Amino acid sequence: MDLHPDFRDLLAEFARFEVRYVLIGGYAVGHHAKPRATKDLDVLVSSEGDNGERVAAALSAFGAPPNVVQAAARQQATEVVYLGVEPVRIDILRTADGIDAERAIERADSLKLDDLVIPVIALDDLIANKRAAGRTRDLADAELLERVRLSRRAPQGA
Repeated sequence: MDLHPDFRDLLAEFARFEVRYVLIGGYAVGHHAKPRATKDLDVLVSSEGDNGERVAAALSAFGAPPNVVQAAARQQATEVVYLGVEPVRIDILRTADGIDAERAIERADSLKLDDLVIPVIALDDLIANKRAAGRTRDLADAELLERVRLSRRAPQGA
């Protein structure tokens, strides 16, 4: 996976502050299937315990503007915190269509990128999320991901 340096730096801060999160969206599609153009990096963060404080601390260490840090610290379940400008925008969510955030975080795959381990939404959860979102791009992603899932389940050599 090819990540913009700003994305990588933020995810490194998430790791340093032990933020509970999972990568979703276009970058997750690229991890499971094939890379495609995307306008942002989508991260789904846990609402449990002090995770909101950890997110805010990681954003502050990353150098996010104070208003973004404050928004993340008090983020409600239905709110999205935005940082940056497309195509280097980061969307921080607490909920996502069709999935339970906490379960998706628990079931995440791990992607190793040099010395950074990035939790990426599991294939089945990503398909459920894309189907529930229902936009044209999401439905196309879901179809692609379902073909990937079928190919992974097919017997080898058959």
